[in-house]
Amino acid sequence: MKVRALIALCLAFVATEAMAWSAHTHITIGHIAEQHLSTEAKAKTHHYLRHTLAYYAVWQDDVAFSKEYAETRYWHGVRYDAKNRYQYREGRNAITHIIRIWDEMKDGGYKKLTDSAIVVNLKLLIHMVGDMHCPSHNYYDDDPNPRYKRYSILVNGKKVHWHKFWDRSAVQFFHKGWSSQDYVKNIDNLTEKQIAKIVKGTPEQWAKQNGRDMREPYRTLLIPHVEFSDMPEENKQRMCEIVDLQILRGGYRLAHIINDIFKY
Repeated sequence: MKVRALIALCLAFVATEAMAWSAHTHITIGHIAEQHLSTEAKAKTHHYLRHTLAYYAVWQDDVAFSKEYAETRYWHGVRYDAKNRYQYREGRNAITHIIRIWDEMKDGGYKKLTDSAIVVNLKLLIHMVGDMHCPSHNYYDDDPNPRYKRYSILVNGKKVHWHKFWDRSAVQFFHKGWSSQDYVKNIDNLTEKQIAKIVKGTPEQWAKQNGRDMREPYRTLLIPHVEFSDMPEENKQRMCEIVDLQILRGGYRLAHIINDIFKY
């Protein structure tokens, strides 16, 4: 392998480990979203991307350390105030750019953009919508001693930091061995009414819901410096439920945005 290609591969790996759900979880969200695209949206998405949503699930991680896309490394998470309102922070959050891209492309707006701009926007949406639903990508300014900075748990005697635990939780801790297709088969079974309730509202409202809901794993579920296998079963079950729900929310809301963009 050429040195330049090896360096690029290493950077992509580091970016994925540091800044996102695992690639597996992002791919799963892409697969779930794909199942809920309208016929028109699926055709147009495939026309521009030449691939499925899942194919570009970690693209934003892969380019985060390139000069051209350096600013996007700050677009993976969301910070909240005490009332669970997301904080703008000079645009360095996922919500601002989900809103920006959706507003720019909806109501036929995408037709005014170049094909390359549409492709980049779609790739960013695929990743950011996933990331905003990751428990460890939600941070709280009102926490005087942020747990996400100091928490670690033990897995087989080795320390695993809070962030890395949640990033890898789906594939490593709760449904080990499941493929992305297994997730689609086993958890993508909500009714149309239930899905409509999840996708209702705006990204700001979704963020506020996440801000409220993700306080639970920060405050109650992980017990610092305790072996994961020794945690109460109800804690582990609840963590699994949260991860599954957040994956579904990410997939359904991503499909909802893309369907809305391409309905004209």
